[in-house]
Amino acid sequence: MKGLETILAMGTMAVVTAVPAMGATESEGAAAQHALFVMTNDADSNEIVAFERAPNGTLQSPRKYSTGGRGSGGTVDPLGSQGSLTLSDDREFLFAVNAGSGTVSVFRVFGAHLALTDKVPSGGSEPNAVEQRGNLVYVLNTAGSSSVVGFQLHEGRLARISDSLRFLSANFVNSASL
Repeated sequence: MKGLETILAMGTMAVVTAVPAMGATESEGAAAQHALFVMTNDADSNEIVAFERAPNGTLQSPRKYSTGGRGSGGTVDPLGSQGSLTLSDDREFLFAVNAGSGTVSVFRVFGAHLALTDKVPSGGSEPNAVEQRGNLVYVLNTAGSSSVVGFQLHEGRLARISDSLRFLSANFVNSASL
């Protein structure tokens, strides 16, 4: 598929996550829609590319969704992170870090379709990874005074947890994920 080859050749893909569609019943079985999400990490306009994944594994119908932020750019994975694009435990939300603009975007997942529900400051500089458990979301910021910051998730919106900022042992921490 030419579109996928182009994205892979760009080398700016941060993370890939495969998910089953929301609302699929067991009776739908293999016919249930699945998706694959890729983040471009583009320095001018970070985007999520969503592919529909057929039961035989082929990818089709790519759609682009703006995160409302900027990536860090580059031609290889400059984030060096496995957690820069994270699907929530219940597969209802997709979280994306915008390293270039210091923000985190939240999308509601509808199969292979996304709807941006929130974009908030990461609480530090150059967010590189995001992790979620229940209604808690933590963001790793890796530039300057490296830190971890906590948020609460409520109906697709993030609210920073008071006094949750914790500085790490060194500046410019290079972590693979939280």
